[in-house]
Amino acid sequence: MNKVTIGLIQTSVSENTNHNLQRAVAKAKEAIAKGAQIICLQELYRTIYFPQAEDVDAACFAETIPGESTDAFAVIAKKYGVVIIVPLFEKDEKGSYFNSVAVIDADGRVLPTYHKVHIPHDPLFYEKNYFQDGLDFKVYDTRYARLSVLICYDQWFPEAARIVALKGADIIFYPTAIGWIKGEGMPPEGDWHDAWETVQRGHAIANGVHVAAVNRVGQEGDLIFWGSSFVCDSFGQVIKRASDKEEEVLVVEVDLDKNSEVQEGWGFFRNRRPETYGSLVDAKRPCRFQAAPDQPNLASRLCLRGTPLRLGYHMPAEWERHDAIWLSWPYDRDSFPEIDRVEKAYVSLIKAIHNSETVNLLVTNETMKTRVVDLLNKAGINPQLLRLHQIDYADVWFRDYGPTFVVNRASNKLAMVAWIFNAWGEKYTSLMKDSGIPCLINEELKLECFQPGIVLEGGSIDVNGKGTVLTTEQCLLNRNRNPQLSRAEIESYLHEYLGTNKVIWLKEGIVGDDTDGHVDDVARFVGPNTVLCAYEEDVADENYGVLKENYEILCASLDQDGNELRVIKLPMPGFVGDDERLPASYTNFYIGNDVVLVPTFGHKNDLKATRIIQAAIPDRRVVAINCRELVYGLGTLHCISQQQPALR
Repeated sequence: MNKVTIGLIQTSVSENTNHNLQRAVAKAKEAIAKGAQIICLQELYRTIYFPQAEDVDAACFAETIPGESTDAFAVIAKKYGVVIIVPLFEKDEKGSYFNSVAVIDADGRVLPTYHKVHIPHDPLFYEKNYFQDGLDFKVYDTRYARLSVLICYDQWFPEAARIVALKGADIIFYPTAIGWIKGEGMPPEGDWHDAWETVQRGHAIANGVHVAAVNRVGQEGDLIFWGSSFVCDSFGQVIKRASDKEEEVLVVEVDLDKNSEVQEGWGFFRNRRPETYGSLVDAKRPCRFQAAPDQPNLASRLCLRGTPLRLGYHMPAEWERHDAIWLSWPYDRDSFPEIDRVEKAYVSLIKAIHNSETVNLLVTNETMKTRVVDLLNKAGINPQLLRLHQIDYADVWFRDYGPTFVVNRASNKLAMVAWIFNAWGEKYTSLMKDSGIPCLINEELKLECFQPGIVLEGGSIDVNGKGTVLTTEQCLLNRNRNPQLSRAEIESYLHEYLGTNKVIWLKEGIVGDDTDGHVDDVARFVGPNTVLCAYEEDVADENYGVLKENYEILCASLDQDGNELRVIKLPMPGFVGDDERLPASYTNFYIGNDVVLVPTFGHKNDLKATRIIQAAIPDRRVVAINCRELVYGLGTLHCISQQQPALR
């Protein structure tokens, strides 16, 4: 049997934060004496529930992680070999405030911090005035159990419980601060307390996991906290419940083997239909930095209300100077059967470019980070020259789900545009979470952020930095992107958020492209009025007709100033793939500060294409990168990268 003993610390809270800390330490030791192996404190354990007022100066209550609380509980965790969950009001190193949880493992290590994702803003619960919202859910592998912590208001959202259960959590802890409003009778909708317990028991049943909810007691201002901390098993049966008025250390032994019995017996995971759940993903969910207009929070200053065009920003051409390139390390063997060779392509890319622009590289965890560092060292690349960002992402196509960077040359400022990413018309629901990547990387960048509120991928556009943008009708006019918008309205969005005034519409993309015709596999600006255009010479090839039509459109087009374009044909690498054709194209190159990275495919046209690109961009060295295996993921170098422009 897989048994573990849980301890929940239910207390009242005073205005003396040091006193609250010492009492919590004493209660934790009491739980340990009763056999607790995993101990959880209540939400904001060290402070009164200050968000019941709208305008309290709460900065004095905040602390860092690591800090005073984690230092104190880390000593206890290590000494007694217990796991301790410490919910607190956090101020991070950048001055941002969060309703947070620090999980301390039994060896005293402080694990990555969880930030409360769902933030309420209701009478006596004005949390949006104080806390930035979190953007991901965490599951912790601790000595005694694989657990997740969701904070208070998170408990009303079944999606949160399902996500952490699918990630493998055996127990969900819900540290909470909830109660009755003084002087009010039973709410017209019904019993809040009953609903609070019922919804959490429902999460236990639906996901086959144990649930432990810990609440505070006592009256603070106009709130009377109802305590009633409880632990229920994986079929929602309450094993033990604390008092609704008194402080209590609730210690409960649970058998986690019951989880698999319920999950296998009821089949709620086995019989899921995720392919039908696309509508659950609210693609228009706000970025971390978006606040409701009448509910400003500490991060609202990062949301720009105008558009880039109106505020003097534009998207620079790719050949303009960069500060950095953004990439995500590959790991999905379904996308890349020959993952080792794909990693080799990434190493070649990084080696070619890391001396001329900073490489920002996303990795999913410490294990991946260690592997990347080892591969870079073996290739003679100093990993210290890269910036590795540990972020949970689904796939590598950073250009499509990452931000578009825009600059204001007059004020010398950089900002980002966070489009909606819907996994290329909701083709791959498992990848749609990558829509949150712009906000996740902006936790560090702290750039001002524009939010158009429309679906767009970075690979579907290409600009000359002077006012003209290339795109395709197949992609931007597709009904699986923005069916509510007309062609004219889409053009307006492009102008407002890219700082352009002319759109050149090509027809379709190449065969095998699951993005519905991204332009970066078809035609690319390499100068203000010079375009490299993919062209198939073989009239029997299935790409011949559409590429010929695109070429003719470009030859007849004018730029933003009425000048004709210089259009240069770029050959195609023929049929690449096994039974099905892959979207192999030489136009998927990346223009760096000193180099141009060109995908090659082991075809006779590789050399011809690189020579044409070298002649078109003579001030940079062309570096060929073998992308024969990378293209099995249905993209290559431009698709996996995004440039971050330099300022003066």
